[in-house]
Amino acid sequence: MKFQNLRISFFVLFLFVFHHCQIQTSGSEPSDGKSNPQKETKDLNSSTNPEKKELICPIPLVLGKIYGTSISKFDQTVIFSELRILLSDLCERKFHHLISLVHPSKGLYVDAKGYWSVEEVKNDLNDPYGYFQVYYFDQEKLDQKKGSFGNLTVRDVFSFAKQVVVDIFVSSSEEVEVKFRFEENPKLERYLINPSFIKVEGHWYLLRMF
Repeated sequence: MKFQNLRISFFVLFLFVFHHCQIQTSGSEPSDGKSNPQKETKDLNSSTNPEKKELICPIPLVLGKIYGTSISKFDQTVIFSELRILLSDLCERKFHHLISLVHPSKGLYVDAKGYWSVEEVKNDLNDPYGYFQVYYFDQEKLDQKKGSFGNLTVRDVFSFAKQVVVDIFVSSSEEVEVKFRFEENPKLERYLINPSFIKVEGHWYLLRMF
């Protein structure tokens, strides 16, 4: 009888200890075994927030390949210099020199907007909610416009691109197309349009924005 009571007491003690261990184990991590969604959101914010990744200014820019022979070394240098000016403005979050690079009558081709006159470009540049401000500089406004989180502005793209190579494709002595090549992060190239330049009366003008 005493032996039977001892077995029962031992069994009750075993159940108590086992139950206590189960409670301790279940409290150490989420019951479904998944990671904390708040932590995942925080990590996402850190990786996509442009404020976490400073753009190197001036943007490291080198002249790459020239496809075609119809333009001189001097013209190549002029086009490359104008791109430097535009990317310098991109660093400063304001296209100070863009108007001076647009032909007075031919205007500028802007993605999804078609051709804009100089006056239309000027008005948009002065609009805090305009195309340039939203798509080139302000991620928060871009996210609001697209209704999704983590979109990249053009400035963000260049901030992650690091070294930028400029390849020039020559159509004629008065028209060229430029491709930005990102050797370290080539997948980012798809966010940009190839800019183009035209030569009018000896001067090179930006015809299509990147």
